[in-house]
Amino acid sequence: MDDNASFQIDLPTVEGYVIGRSDDALQYIPDIDTSKHHSFDKGVSRRHAALVNLGGVPHIIDLYSANGTFLNGKRLAPDHPYPLGEMNKVRLGTLDVIITIS
Repeated sequence: MDDNASFQIDLPTVEGYVIGRSDDALQYIPDIDTSKHHSFDKGVSRRHAALVNLGGVPHIIDLYSANGTFLNGKRLAPDHPYPLGEMNKVRLGTLDVIITIS
């Protein structure tokens, strides 16, 4: 089983993308669904984090997730945008994700 997830993401042009896990009972599917990476068991919230375009620069925002969002080893404060580089080591709960921005 692969414990890491890797996503190639284009910079959001309007509002942004929600990263999280789908929930069949609530019929919820986030823009970027981490479910195939066993994200429920790894503490990923349904609406865990958001990727947004602020002034042409991609940012990540923790959406008050239960188990936290980490960028390059640092825990992010909820509802605060953090700029992303070309390659980013992100942890959603205990799910390690590499996000590259193109």
